[in-house]
Amino acid sequence: MKNVFQQKSSSWKARMNWDLMKHPFKSIGAKLFIIFVVSILVFVVTVGIISYTVSKQAIESKVSEASYQTMIQGAEKINMRVSQYLTMSMQVMFDPNLVEYLKKGMKMEDYTYAMIENQNNIKSSLQNYTISNDLLQEIYLVPLDGKRLTYNSNGYQIKTEDIVKHDWFQKVVDANGAVVWLETMPSGLADLKQPTFGLAREMRDSGTGKADYVIIMEISLNALSESLQSLELGEGSELRVINPEGRIMYAADEAEYTQPAPEWMVPQKDEKAKEWTGSSFVRNSDGEQMLTVYHQIKTNGWLLIGEIPVKELVKDANKILVVTLICVLAATLIALVIGWFVMRMISKPLHSLRELMNEGAQGNLAVRAKTNSEDEIGTLSKAFNTMMEQITGLVKQTESNASAVLATAEALSEASRSTAVSAREIAVATEEIAKGATSLAVEAERGHDLTYNMANQMKSVVEANTGMEQSVQEVESASNNGVSNMGALMQRTGTTEEMMRSLAHKVNELGGSTKSIRQIIVVLNNMSKQTNILSLNATIEAARAGAAGKGFMVVADEIRKLADETHTSLDTVASITDQIEKEIHETVEALSSAFPIFEQQTDAVRDTDQIFTQVQNKMEGMVSNLDHVTSNIQRLNEAQTSLIEAMSNVSAVAEEASATSEEVASLSGEQLNISSHLVELSQQLEEVSSSLKASLTKFKV
Repeated sequence: MKNVFQQKSSSWKARMNWDLMKHPFKSIGAKLFIIFVVSILVFVVTVGIISYTVSKQAIESKVSEASYQTMIQGAEKINMRVSQYLTMSMQVMFDPNLVEYLKKGMKMEDYTYAMIENQNNIKSSLQNYTISNDLLQEIYLVPLDGKRLTYNSNGYQIKTEDIVKHDWFQKVVDANGAVVWLETMPSGLADLKQPTFGLAREMRDSGTGKADYVIIMEISLNALSESLQSLELGEGSELRVINPEGRIMYAADEAEYTQPAPEWMVPQKDEKAKEWTGSSFVRNSDGEQMLTVYHQIKTNGWLLIGEIPVKELVKDANKILVVTLICVLAATLIALVIGWFVMRMISKPLHSLRELMNEGAQGNLAVRAKTNSEDEIGTLSKAFNTMMEQITGLVKQTESNASAVLATAEALSEASRSTAVSAREIAVATEEIAKGATSLAVEAERGHDLTYNMANQMKSVVEANTGMEQSVQEVESASNNGVSNMGALMQRTGTTEEMMRSLAHKVNELGGSTKSIRQIIVVLNNMSKQTNILSLNATIEAARAGAAGKGFMVVADEIRKLADETHTSLDTVASITDQIEKEIHETVEALSSAFPIFEQQTDAVRDTDQIFTQVQNKMEGMVSNLDHVTSNIQRLNEAQTSLIEAMSNVSAVAEEASATSEEVASLSGEQLNISSHLVELSQQLEEVSSSLKASLTKFKV
C-alpha cells in the first residue's frame, strides 16, 4: 500500500514540473521575474520616448516659428520691391511731359516727321524710368482703340494685337484703373528669352478720367529671386511664390513657372483672418511630412511659401533616440540578473511547499511543512500544517456522517417514488378537463368573431347607404341647378343669336363706308395731281422772272413736295382701305358660315334642357325608395347589436372556465415535475453518499 502511494506521489510531482516548464506563467517566481524586468524596461523606454518626443516637438516649434518669421521678412522684402514699381506706374501715369506727348501724338498724322519726333520723345520719357532700374525690363503704352501704335522704352516695333489678345488685357480694362498683376511669363512679353512678370493699369486723364492707353511694366523675375536669395530655411528646403489662383510664379526650377501648385502645398485661407499667413505640417505627394510656412505679399496678393522636410528638422533629436536604445539594453541586462536572484529566493521554498501539497492531494494527510523563517513564507508553512490537521479531523467526522446520510437517502427515495405515481395520475385527469374547456372556449370565441364580423359588415352597409343617400341628394341638387342653368343658357343663346344678326348687319354697313372712303381718296388723288401741275407751272414762271422770282420758286417747290407727300399718303390710305375691305369681306363669309352652326348649338341646348328635366323626375322617385331601404337597415342593425352582446357573454364564460382548467392542469404538471425531481434528488443523494464513503477510504490519517 505504501509503495503504491509513493508511485502516485512521484507521478504527480513529475506532471507538475512538466506543467511549470510548459507554462512558465503559472510560477509565481517566473511572474515576479517577468514583472520586474518588464517594469524596468517600460520605465526606461517611456522616459526615453517622452524625452525624444518633447525634444522633437520643441525643435519643430522653434524651427517653425523661426521659419515663419523668415517668411514674413521675405514677403516684406518682396512687398517693398514691387511697391516701387506700383509707385513708378503712378509716376508714369501723371508724367506731364509724357501726357503732353501722347496728346500730341493722337492729333498727328502717321509717318510724318513730327510724328516720328514725338515718338522719340515718348521713348526717351519711358527710358528715364527703365534706365534708373535694371530690373525693369520694359514699359509699354498700349492704345485701347487698337488703331494707334504701341509705344515702348526700347523702341522696337511690337504689334498692338499681340498684346491685346492676352486674357489678362481684358481684366485690365474691366479693372477701371486699378492695378492688375501679370503672371510670370517664362520668355517675357516680347520674347525677351528670360522670365518676367509685370503689372498693368489704365492710363487715365486726371481731368476727364478717360483712359486712352494701358501702362504695362514688365519686370525681371530676378526682382523676386534677389529678394529671396538671403533667406535660408534649412537643408532640403524650397521657396515658391504662388498667385491667388494657385499657380507658381517663382520657384528654383524654372519648369514649374505658371504650373498649378500641388494641393498639399497650397494652404487653406481662413475667411475670417485678415492676412493669409501661418504654418502647418502636411504630407507631400510622396508621403513625406513637410513643414510649410507662408505669408502673403500685401501689394499684389501673392503668397510666399517655404517647404522644409521634417526629417531634416529633427535629425538632431535622433541622438536622444540612440541614447535611449542604449539605456534600454543596459537596463535589460541589469533587470535580468536582479530578477533571477529574486525568483530563486521566492520560488525555492514555494516549490517545496507545493510538493507537500501535492502529497496531501494524493490522500496523505500526515505530511507537515518545516518552518525555519518568520517571513510570509514561514507563516504560509504554519498555516499549511494547521490546515492539514483540520482536514484530518474533518475527514474522520465526515466518514461517520456519510453512513447516516446513506440510510436516510434510501428511505427518502422510496417515499418519493410513491408520491410521483400519484401526481402523474392527477395530472392526466386534469389535462383532459383542460382540453375540453379549451375546445369550448375556442368555439365560443369563433362564434363571437363571426358575430363581430357580421356587425362590421352591417356598419359598412349602413355607411354605404348613408353615402348613397348623400350622393342622391347631391345629384338631385345638381339636376335642379342644371335645369336652372339650362334655362339661363337658353336665354343667353337667344340673345347671342340676335347679336350675331346685328353684327352681320353692321359689317355690311362698314363695307359700304369703305367704298365711300375709296371715292374720297380718288377725289383727293386728283387734287394732288392738279396741285403738282400748278406747282410745276409756278416753278416755270418763277424761273422766267429771274432773281425776282426766287422766293416764289421756293414756295412753289415746297408746294410740289407737299403734293408728292399727299400723293404718297393717299396711296398708303388706299392700300389700308383695300385691306379693310378684304377683311370685312372675310368677316362676312365667316359669319355666314358660323350662323348655321350656331343654330345647331341652340337646338342642342333645347334637347339638353329636356334631358335634365327627365333626370330630375327620376331622382325624386329614387330618393323615396332609398328612404324605405334605410329604415329596414336600421332595424336589422339593432338586432345585430343584441346578438353581439349575447355572444360576448358566452365567450367570456368559456374563456374563464378554460383559464381555470389550464391553471389546475399547470399546477398538476408542476406537482408531477416536483415529484419526479424529488425522486431524482433522492437517487442522487444515495449515489453521493455511496461515493463519499468510497472517497473517504482513500485518505491516510
